[in-house]
Amino acid sequence: MVSKSIQVLFIRIYTIIKLNLIFWVLAFAGGLVAGIGPSLLTVSELYYTNEFDYREITFNTAWSKFKTNFKKGNTIFWTFTAVEIFLSYSLYTSVQLHGLIFIVSDFVIIAMLLLAFCLFWYVMNIQSGFTINYLNSLKLAFAHFFYNFFDNVKEIFGLAIIIGVTYRYKGLILFASISAMILITHAIGKNWLKHVDEVYK
Repeated sequence: MVSKSIQVLFIRIYTIIKLNLIFWVLAFAGGLVAGIGPSLLTVSELYYTNEFDYREITFNTAWSKFKTNFKKGNTIFWTFTAVEIFLSYSLYTSVQLHGLIFIVSDFVIIAMLLLAFCLFWYVMNIQSGFTINYLNSLKLAFAHFFYNFFDNVKEIFGLAIIIGVTYRYKGLILFASISAMILITHAIGKNWLKHVDEVYK
Protein backbone atom coordinates (compact mmCIF):
# COMPACT_ATOMS: atom_id res chain seq x y z
CA MET A 1 0.00 0.00 0.00
CA VAL A 2 2.80 2.39 0.98
CA SER A 3 4.87 1.45 -2.08
CA LYS A 4 1.83 2.04 -4.31
CA SER A 5 1.30 5.50 -2.81
CA ILE A 6 4.97 6.34 -3.32
CA GLN A 7 4.77 5.15 -6.93
CA VAL A 8 1.71 7.36 -7.56
CA LEU A 9 3.50 10.31 -5.95
CA PHE A 10 6.59 9.86 -8.14
CA ILE A 11 4.44 9.52 -11.28
CA ARG A 12 2.68 12.79 -10.47
CA ILE A 13 5.94 14.61 -9.75
CA TYR A 14 7.45 13.25 -12.97
CA THR A 15 4.39 14.35 -14.97
CA ILE A 16 4.55 17.85 -13.51
CA ILE A 17 8.25 18.11 -14.38
CA LYS A 18 7.68 16.71 -17.87
CA LEU A 19 4.87 19.17 -18.60
CA ASN A 20 6.92 22.07 -17.29
CA LEU A 21 9.94 21.18 -19.43
CA ILE A 22 7.71 20.81 -22.50
CA PHE A 23 6.37 24.29 -21.77
CA TRP A 24 9.85 25.83 -21.75
CA VAL A 25 11.03 23.99 -24.87
CA LEU A 26 7.97 25.20 -26.79
CA ALA A 27 8.17 28.71 -25.33
CA PHE A 28 11.78 29.07 -26.49
CA ALA A 29 10.82 27.56 -29.85
CA GLY A 30 8.49 30.54 -30.23
CA GLY A 31 11.17 32.97 -29.13
CA LEU A 32 9.44 33.46 -25.75
CA VAL A 33 7.56 36.55 -26.99
CA ALA A 34 5.48 34.48 -29.39
CA GLY A 35 5.90 31.20 -27.53
CA ILE A 36 4.53 31.62 -24.01
CA GLY A 37 0.83 31.86 -24.91
CA PRO A 38 0.60 28.84 -27.22
CA SER A 39 2.88 26.86 -24.87
CA LEU A 40 0.56 27.48 -21.91
CA LEU A 41 -2.46 26.45 -23.96
CA THR A 42 -0.68 23.36 -25.26
CA VAL A 43 0.42 22.15 -21.82
CA SER A 44 -3.06 22.85 -20.47
CA GLU A 45 -4.58 20.72 -23.24
CA LEU A 46 -2.07 17.92 -22.66
CA TYR A 47 -2.94 17.76 -18.99
CA TYR A 48 -6.68 18.06 -19.60
CA THR A 49 -6.56 15.14 -22.05
CA ASN A 50 -4.10 12.85 -20.27
CA GLU A 51 -3.88 14.04 -16.65
CA PHE A 52 -1.06 11.97 -15.06
CA ASP A 53 -0.75 9.41 -17.87
CA TYR A 54 2.80 10.57 -18.64
CA ARG A 55 3.28 7.99 -21.41
CA GLU A 56 0.67 9.78 -23.53
CA ILE A 57 2.33 13.15 -22.99
CA THR A 58 4.90 13.25 -25.78
CA PHE A 59 6.86 16.04 -27.40
CA ASN A 60 5.55 15.14 -30.85
CA THR A 61 1.97 15.60 -29.67
CA ALA A 62 2.93 18.81 -27.88
CA TRP A 63 4.64 20.20 -30.98
CA SER A 64 1.61 19.45 -33.13
CA LYS A 65 -0.71 21.15 -30.63
CA PHE A 66 1.70 24.09 -30.31
CA LYS A 67 1.50 24.79 -34.03
CA THR A 68 -2.29 24.51 -33.96
CA ASN A 69 -2.53 26.78 -30.91
CA PHE A 70 0.02 29.35 -32.05
CA LYS A 71 -2.36 32.11 -33.16
CA LYS A 72 -5.05 31.48 -30.55
CA GLY A 73 -2.57 31.15 -27.68
CA ASN A 74 -0.82 34.41 -28.57
CA THR A 75 -4.13 36.23 -28.95
CA ILE A 76 -5.28 35.13 -25.49
CA PHE A 77 -1.94 35.73 -23.77
CA TRP A 78 -1.18 39.15 -25.24
CA THR A 79 -4.74 40.44 -24.86
CA PHE A 80 -4.65 39.73 -21.14
CA THR A 81 -1.05 40.91 -20.81
CA ALA A 82 -1.98 44.25 -22.37
CA VAL A 83 -4.93 44.58 -19.97
CA GLU A 84 -2.75 43.72 -16.96
CA ILE A 85 -0.05 46.22 -18.02
CA PHE A 86 -2.64 48.96 -18.50
CA LEU A 87 -4.27 48.27 -15.13
CA SER A 88 -0.90 48.03 -13.37
CA TYR A 89 0.18 51.38 -14.78
CA SER A 90 -3.19 52.89 -13.79
CA LEU A 91 -2.70 51.56 -10.24
CA TYR A 92 0.85 52.95 -10.13
CA THR A 93 -0.44 56.36 -11.22
CA SER A 94 -3.39 56.25 -8.82
CA VAL A 95 -1.34 55.49 -5.70
CA GLN A 96 0.71 58.65 -6.31
CA LEU A 97 -2.42 60.75 -5.73
CA HIS A 98 -4.19 61.53 -2.47
CA GLY A 99 -7.84 61.72 -1.49
CA LEU A 100 -10.77 59.39 -0.89
CA ILE A 101 -11.68 59.11 -4.56
CA PHE A 102 -8.20 57.83 -5.41
CA ILE A 103 -8.28 55.31 -2.53
CA VAL A 104 -11.56 53.97 -3.92
CA SER A 105 -10.10 53.87 -7.44
CA ASP A 106 -7.11 51.88 -6.11
CA PHE A 107 -9.44 49.19 -4.76
CA VAL A 108 -11.39 49.12 -8.02
CA ILE A 109 -8.21 48.73 -10.09
CA ILE A 110 -6.90 45.98 -7.79
CA ALA A 111 -10.23 44.14 -8.13
CA MET A 112 -10.01 44.44 -11.92
CA LEU A 113 -6.43 43.14 -11.87
CA LEU A 114 -7.56 40.08 -9.91
CA LEU A 115 -10.52 39.64 -12.24
CA ALA A 116 -8.26 39.69 -15.32
CA PHE A 117 -5.82 37.33 -13.59
CA CYS A 118 -8.56 34.77 -12.92
CA LEU A 119 -10.17 35.18 -16.33
CA PHE A 120 -6.90 34.45 -18.12
CA TRP A 121 -6.49 31.09 -16.40
CA TYR A 122 -10.18 30.27 -16.75
CA VAL A 123 -10.04 30.97 -20.49
CA MET A 124 -7.02 28.69 -20.83
CA ASN A 125 -8.84 25.95 -18.95
CA ILE A 126 -12.03 26.34 -21.00
CA GLN A 127 -10.04 26.30 -24.24
CA SER A 128 -8.50 23.02 -23.11
CA GLY A 129 -11.85 21.40 -22.44
CA PHE A 130 -13.90 22.61 -25.38
CA THR A 131 -13.50 23.37 -29.05
CA ILE A 132 -14.63 26.97 -28.78
CA ASN A 133 -13.62 30.38 -30.08
CA TYR A 134 -11.92 33.00 -27.93
CA LEU A 135 -14.95 35.25 -27.48
CA ASN A 136 -17.22 32.44 -26.26
CA SER A 137 -14.52 31.09 -23.94
CA LEU A 138 -14.21 34.60 -22.50
CA LYS A 139 -17.98 34.69 -21.88
CA LEU A 140 -17.80 31.31 -20.11
CA ALA A 141 -14.82 32.54 -18.07
CA PHE A 142 -16.86 35.56 -16.92
CA ALA A 143 -19.73 33.22 -16.05
CA HIS A 144 -17.36 31.02 -14.04
CA PHE A 145 -16.02 34.04 -12.19
CA PHE A 146 -19.49 35.05 -11.01
CA TYR A 147 -20.78 31.47 -10.62
CA ASN A 148 -18.68 30.54 -7.60
CA PHE A 149 -16.90 33.19 -5.52
CA PHE A 150 -14.86 30.59 -3.62
CA ASP A 151 -13.40 29.25 -6.87
CA ASN A 152 -11.89 32.70 -7.41
CA VAL A 153 -10.51 32.80 -3.88
CA LYS A 154 -8.95 29.35 -4.31
CA GLU A 155 -7.55 30.29 -7.72
CA ILE A 156 -5.95 33.51 -6.50
CA PHE A 157 -4.54 32.00 -3.30
CA GLY A 158 -3.36 28.84 -5.08
CA LEU A 159 -1.48 30.76 -7.76
CA ALA A 160 -0.17 33.26 -5.20
CA ILE A 161 1.29 30.41 -3.13
CA ILE A 162 3.00 28.94 -6.20
CA ILE A 163 4.43 32.35 -7.11
CA GLY A 164 5.58 32.89 -3.52
CA VAL A 165 7.25 29.48 -3.26
CA THR A 166 8.85 29.97 -6.70
CA TYR A 167 10.23 33.33 -5.57
CA ARG A 168 11.82 31.54 -2.60
CA TYR A 169 13.03 28.54 -4.63
CA LYS A 170 13.65 29.95 -8.10
CA GLY A 171 14.63 26.60 -9.64
CA LEU A 172 10.96 25.60 -9.52
CA ILE A 173 10.17 27.90 -12.42
CA LEU A 174 12.10 25.52 -14.67
CA PHE A 175 10.78 22.25 -13.23
CA ALA A 176 7.32 22.75 -11.73
CA SER A 177 5.77 26.21 -11.35
CA ILE A 178 4.01 26.62 -14.71
CA SER A 179 2.55 23.12 -14.81
CA ALA A 180 1.53 23.42 -11.14
CA MET A 181 -0.47 26.57 -12.00
CA ILE A 182 -2.21 24.67 -14.80
CA LEU A 183 -2.98 21.71 -12.50
CA ILE A 184 -4.49 23.98 -9.84
CA THR A 185 -6.61 25.82 -12.42
CA HIS A 186 -7.80 22.52 -13.84
CA ALA A 187 -8.71 21.19 -10.38
CA ILE A 188 -10.63 24.36 -9.51
CA GLY A 189 -12.37 24.60 -12.88
CA LYS A 190 -13.21 20.92 -13.23
CA ASN A 191 -16.72 21.21 -11.78
CA TRP A 192 -17.46 24.28 -13.89
CA LEU A 193 -16.43 22.52 -17.10
CA LYS A 194 -18.58 19.53 -16.10
CA HIS A 195 -21.51 21.86 -15.41
CA VAL A 196 -21.14 23.59 -18.79
CA ASP A 197 -20.81 20.26 -20.55
CA GLU A 198 -24.05 18.98 -18.95
CA VAL A 199 -25.97 22.17 -19.73
CA TYR A 200 -24.99 22.22 -23.41
CA LYS A 201 -25.29 18.50 -24.13
